[in-house]
Amino acid sequence: MPRPIIIDTDPGIDDALAIMLAAASPEVELLGIVAVAGNVGIEYTAPNAAALADLLGLDCPVGRGSSSPLWRTPEYAPQVHGENGFGGYSLPASERALEPGVPLLARLIESSADPVTVVAIGPLTNIALLMAEYPETAQKVERFVIMGGGTLRDTGNATPTAEFNIAFDPEAAVRVFGFGVPITMVGLNATHQALVGAQHLPDLMASGGPAAQMVAHLLGSYSDDANADSGDSGMAQHDSLALAAVLDPAVIGTEHYRVDVENTGRLTTGMTVVDYLGRWGTPNCDVAFDVDVPRFRALLNTRLTALDSRLKEARS
Repeated sequence: MPRPIIIDTDPGIDDALAIMLAAASPEVELLGIVAVAGNVGIEYTAPNAAALADLLGLDCPVGRGSSSPLWRTPEYAPQVHGENGFGGYSLPASERALEPGVPLLARLIESSADPVTVVAIGPLTNIALLMAEYPETAQKVERFVIMGGGTLRDTGNATPTAEFNIAFDPEAAVRVFGFGVPITMVGLNATHQALVGAQHLPDLMASGGPAAQMVAHLLGSYSDDANADSGDSGMAQHDSLALAAVLDPAVIGTEHYRVDVENTGRLTTGMTVVDYLGRWGTPNCDVAFDVDVPRFRALLNTRLTALDSRLKEARS
């Protein structure tokens, strides 16, 4: 049986590839998509999520979640994702009715016959609000797979010590990591290994359908400064690696540690701190370290090519 998942997201170039990968994969049942402010404002991320769901023919609800961090001023990343979040790529506006995001999260978790995995690939504001407003429901989540944070040298891209999703709302991240539910953290130390360019998706690029056209544009417009020197190796596919880890756990290798989030440091606010020495108590997080890059690239290529074929057939 496919695993029920919800994607909490701030689309976002790499978010789009992750949602496409979920739509293409029989291992999961996508119950819903909930947008959050992050890469760009909620006035873009929510319509982007709905328009992408339309493109992919997804029969699931889309929610509009938090428009700002719990209490900080939002700092977006248009220099990475473009002003509209999709690097200037335009999809037809969706006519879907967007549900309130956090109540939608709670409803989907409660109504699922099987425990739900929440794939959180944006800032953790919606997840923290779920834990505050619906704590018993949040405890029913099987696992939160988070794209965020990092370890050792690859700790930060928003600042020298903080990854963007965590830095956008560190207070939310503190709440999530301290809540006591199973977490897998797919951070920069893993995602910076997962470099993907058009040359790694040859079947998709040759397919030429609506998904291929969008992916080609997104890969060409993705300005991730942390990988500016990667050249022909491609760009880090942060969010789709987190989704791939749900589909095929062998894509990443993890170790179990306690992770906390710094939210008051002058230089380190938003830093995910991994307790390698076991000084802070019981481990609370499976931390991704190793990535099977060929396996990941092959998964993207085969699944997105099959998706593109289905979309072309549906249009014919």
